[in-house]
Amino acid sequence: MAAMENFRHFVGKYYDQVVSLGCNRLPQDTAARYGIEPAFEYYYNDAMPLPKGDLDSTILRTHAQKAAAAKRDLVQLLERFGVGPADTLCYPSIDFYSLLALVEAVDELRAAGSPKILIRLIGVMETASSGQYAKPLNVALALINRLCDAGLSVRLAAETPRYAEYLAAQLDRPVAVAANIELRPQVPVLQNDHVTVICPGSARYDKGFLQLVDLFSQVRQRDPEMRIRFRTQVLPDRDLKHQIDYLIRLYAIPGVTVLPSHLPADELATMYENADLVLLPYAHDVYQFRGSAVLIEAMLSGRHCLALDGPAFVDQIRYFGGGTVCSSIADMADKVVEFSKEPPAKRQARARQARDRFVRDLAASYRDWVI
Repeated sequence: MAAMENFRHFVGKYYDQVVSLGCNRLPQDTAARYGIEPAFEYYYNDAMPLPKGDLDSTILRTHAQKAAAAKRDLVQLLERFGVGPADTLCYPSIDFYSLLALVEAVDELRAAGSPKILIRLIGVMETASSGQYAKPLNVALALINRLCDAGLSVRLAAETPRYAEYLAAQLDRPVAVAANIELRPQVPVLQNDHVTVICPGSARYDKGFLQLVDLFSQVRQRDPEMRIRFRTQVLPDRDLKHQIDYLIRLYAIPGVTVLPSHLPADELATMYENADLVLLPYAHDVYQFRGSAVLIEAMLSGRHCLALDGPAFVDQIRYFGGGTVCSSIADMADKVVEFSKEPPAKRQARARQARDRFVRDLAASYRDWVI
């Protein structure tokens, strides 16, 4: 919800009105709080199950059901809001069935006056095709080509420079870079007698949870006085039950605080405020083209990051100066210790420079994409 709010605020400056649309399964109080109009069926219960979704007979199950519902939802949206040639359909993170619906509804889009279509790809939902295709990204690219070849005004963007370069080469079309939007202010670095290192959002395998025992243990060997402390989230219960022995080892490391897998937004904000350093030991294969919301949150908060080399977002770390790229877990442990010896004033100045560069670049890139 916060991401939707940020996107509406950031893009809204270019339009007279922005209407946020969401899934009709969103709780009514949540939709009302964030001003989101229900407009779509939920197409992804197989990938991200709803509570008791397996018992709900109205849940869409098959590819054909989802494709038909997605087109129906889009056509109804065009009619409901009276979409015309001066309007824009913006997809902050295009999903497979919405992309398919756009292609299937080309005639209806033309009849509506061919509104501009903004499509942003982040390397996640554009391939969520219910296992229908062996190479879903190839299918998504073919759908984009069909949409563009139909003569509609389509503007493409990707979350990372690396993904934008890949898509531009595959599609032979311009692809802008539109990073994750964050609006939070920079917060001062605390003056403490210890250094707090956090792993927000690390409660997933692909975010390096199973690397943490090795990493924390190596740092502790280099820092027996415990000047360096760690705070990390834990895996969700469905995954944690298979990692009890690992969790016991994590708890046994001195100076480690283990937090729940899900934290409210205000607690996450406090986590950044109380931190000195953010770790991103992410899997390079999963994040080959993907960005990191945690990286952007950290840069906006004014917190330096350490990341393993390989993921697409390390290009942004290097460009903006928002962190340091590490070659291995051992290298990351060394750099944690090195960072802990830096004066807070130096960290603050470096973080401010990275943040300012990113904010200026973000504003320019979205302006170029939207306009």
